[in-house]
Amino acid sequence: MPGLRGVPKVKPYEFELDRFRDLMTFWIGGFTFLLIEGDPAAGKTSLVEQWHARLNVPLEKVPCSPSTENYKLIGQLLPGLDGRLHWVDGPVTRACRQGTSVLLDEYNTLDPGEATALNLLLEGYAWTIPETGETIEPAPTTRFFATQNPTDSAATVAGRNVQDVANEDRAFYMEVDYIRPELEEAMVLRELLAGGVEAAHAKMLAKLTVGVANTVRLAFRQGVDAIEKPFSTRAVSRWAKLSAMYQTLQRTKKVSAVHYAVERALKMPVTMRHAVKEYITAAVGFDENLNTAQVSA
Repeated sequence: MPGLRGVPKVKPYEFELDRFRDLMTFWIGGFTFLLIEGDPAAGKTSLVEQWHARLNVPLEKVPCSPSTENYKLIGQLLPGLDGRLHWVDGPVTRACRQGTSVLLDEYNTLDPGEATALNLLLEGYAWTIPETGETIEPAPTTRFFATQNPTDSAATVAGRNVQDVANEDRAFYMEVDYIRPELEEAMVLRELLAGGVEAAHAKMLAKLTVGVANTVRLAFRQGVDAIEKPFSTRAVSRWAKLSAMYQTLQRTKKVSAVHYAVERALKMPVTMRHAVKEYITAAVGFDENLNTAQVSA
């Protein structure tokens, strides 16, 4: 029924067939732990969120970090108003009681020892809370999702860990790539049209922003020094919306709206901003001052 606590909001999203097939197989096959791996901005978290949004199933979302300890996931004893200690469930325990889902975001930033301590839970076994002696039997519908960047990704940063083999062995594994350009264009187009952007202009912006984003993503994977990170679909959508909103600036100040907007859509170091603007210039045929681009012989 609508209004359940913890259900993500429905947002525009296109489920690619392969992603949908794997999620459906995991969901109906009686599996309990799904590990989703892919480069930054590949849509791992939004995939899990929008799956639960469509099914109206609550999702506990836990941002993991090297300092995340098990008590933040399982629960702990905390003082109450009566001055006594009372057990307070963490997100994992709540999900096990209610038969809902948990998303462990940036899973491989967890200390391997902390992740290994979750092995029983991830496989659906009963477990005991040492502080209270209560045994928790996870509801059959309880499911765990983990998202992470691969340790060999071009964007790997300090704090990513190779988890224990026994921990990874419990996972249904799913590798995701960026969604196909036509699906991403359709998502961006819908958002622009919903915001009142004229259809022809909306189609142009969707195609342009997604096209440049994929150029940036390819450069990122190829290790181009200036490209520090890829564009997420969120950033692409934000860029397209801002480009439409800054059209007045383009007409009055003679400044390219798409060049101007990209700096507001995504925080980038100076070298990356310059490189991205060059990609935009090559795509639209004019620079940020609306001067016709010089074509190399």
